[in-house]
Amino acid sequence: MRTLPIMLAALLAARSLHAQTPLGSYADAFETHAGAATPDIRYEVRVDTAANRLAVVMRVARAPDTLRVAIPRWAPGAYRVVDFASRLRHVVVRTAAGERVVADSGLAAGSTWPGRGQLPLRVGGDSLEISYEIVGDTAPNNRAFLRSSGALLDGPGTYLYLLGYTLAPARVHFDVPRSWRIVTGLVPTADSASFFAPSYDVLVDSPVLMGDVRSLALRRLAVDGVPHRVAWWRRPGAGAFDTTAFVAPVPAIVGETKRIFGWIPYREYAFLFVDGAGGGLEHLNSTTIGIPAAAFAADPRAHVGVTAHEYFHHWNVKRIRPIALGPFDYQRITRSRSLWLSEGVTDYFANAIVRRASLATEAEARDALASSIEDYLANPGHERVSPERSSFTAWDPPAVNRGYSLSYYLSGSLLGEVLDVRLRARRDSGGGMDALMRRLRDRYAGARGFTDADIRREAGAVCGCDMAAFFARYVAGSTPLPLDDFARALGWRLVVERAPAMSADGQQVPDRRVGVTPYGGMGSAGGPVGGALKLSISNPASVWGQAGLATGDTLLAVNGTAVSTPAEFRALVGRLAIGDSVAVRVRRGDERTYVVHVAGYDRVTARLEDLPSITADQRRARERWMHGDR
Repeated sequence: MRTLPIMLAALLAARSLHAQTPLGSYADAFETHAGAATPDIRYEVRVDTAANRLAVVMRVARAPDTLRVAIPRWAPGAYRVVDFASRLRHVVVRTAAGERVVADSGLAAGSTWPGRGQLPLRVGGDSLEISYEIVGDTAPNNRAFLRSSGALLDGPGTYLYLLGYTLAPARVHFDVPRSWRIVTGLVPTADSASFFAPSYDVLVDSPVLMGDVRSLALRRLAVDGVPHRVAWWRRPGAGAFDTTAFVAPVPAIVGETKRIFGWIPYREYAFLFVDGAGGGLEHLNSTTIGIPAAAFAADPRAHVGVTAHEYFHHWNVKRIRPIALGPFDYQRITRSRSLWLSEGVTDYFANAIVRRASLATEAEARDALASSIEDYLANPGHERVSPERSSFTAWDPPAVNRGYSLSYYLSGSLLGEVLDVRLRARRDSGGGMDALMRRLRDRYAGARGFTDADIRREAGAVCGCDMAAFFARYVAGSTPLPLDDFARALGWRLVVERAPAMSADGQQVPDRRVGVTPYGGMGSAGGPVGGALKLSISNPASVWGQAGLATGDTLLAVNGTAVSTPAEFRALVGRLAIGDSVAVRVRRGDERTYVVHVAGYDRVTARLEDLPSITADQRRARERWMHGDR
């Protein structure tokens, strides 16, 4: 009588194993997935530091008779159109039918490749060779740069591809100075300078950090037996910092993320840090993060927030993704209403992971949360732009939302906080946001991806309630988040005050709420360092917005003086005083000048105070907020 239950248990275990390791046969674990007609694609990338360029040769064997060669127009994780083609030089195509020069050194900066980054070719045989050069960006940042002591290669801006063959495997060899080392998430081979990618999608999602051994340091560590590498490139002459304290938080961040999901889904992972402009970008089994070395000298753990965010992406976005974000089409923009979850909730978990890993005290975590609430309430966009709308219009200038903008990072992070409390309203021990992410992983981390309706349905399953009204008001709608209720659930009182902004010496502060972004294309993420400066005005009610200026305007001059760097603009704005008038010349279709009359402004402040009496439920919720479900 016990045989049947045992057999059923074995069958269920086998099904569970198959869901976690979907291999068709044992050979799938090591064989390349390609057919006899699949193109054989190989790249050679030579780093020329003297000329500040990459020289690339792309060779294709078993090429189809006709094909289209392209370069991406956007990069996964960066929701903007980027003119990667403008950095191409000396593009030469050699086919079995003869040589054809596609573009020579006359290809001007800022121009586009024929066909908006696409080139049709008739091969006339079974082989194809394309050689081209890429102009390097000398300013170190977390996307791509090239200097005499190191380089970061960004896949979409480095590798051309064959339209319709992004699933074809590829091999790449790097020709670098002898003293350089290479760190990347690509599959290594017997040749330390050669790597393999099972598809173009993996190739472009695997950045490559390289540099001489004096500038590029590397630390290897293991978490639960899985190898991880922490590499950091520093400019020559950069100040020293405590590298042990710098690396120490990484295993804790990995461990806390594993605690949420139960296992580590990759064979190895690489954290790639650059001494340069701040920011980070997630990849399948690596991340690139830019932080100035001076920040590490002041605080070796200055990276923990962005590191936790980018690392959490190895689940959220890279495996748990909106249905719209795959399979990738690198030639067309890809809109999703769920970036509030993909990016903003990732910020929520980054903050939670930092707390749970004891990388912040409760006072520090509370103050950071109050600061986020303050930023949210100070932006009038929180009453006008819903998180879904903010996500969907990430590609667009703020004009589509009447000049208002709302960060889906910020709104999504606070939504994660509010949702965690709401999901536990009926099931206190139900797992909250952790459980929601696990359900999304189990059901949508495959080829399909999730829809907006899937999020609502799985949230309802976690809390055991109907979440339709909540999502209608706070996710699809622009009703301000119920932050008072959230604070009270954790035993706090949210205190919000609005008063004229004053300096420490009691003087009214002039309205300097304007910035610039070194722009590289349309979209909220801005662009690589070195692009044209674009104004950033989060509050249309500021004196800058009232003057007629808008986010996305190309900045030309201030009071007749040309402005070409963010530092120059900050210096000019920093000297302004109440009563000044400043003429700002911009391009918005045509050139125009707006006069800004500088005045003071009201500042919103927010803080979280302990309630006079805290219940056992509130105390338990606060403990869980700080340390997670233990």
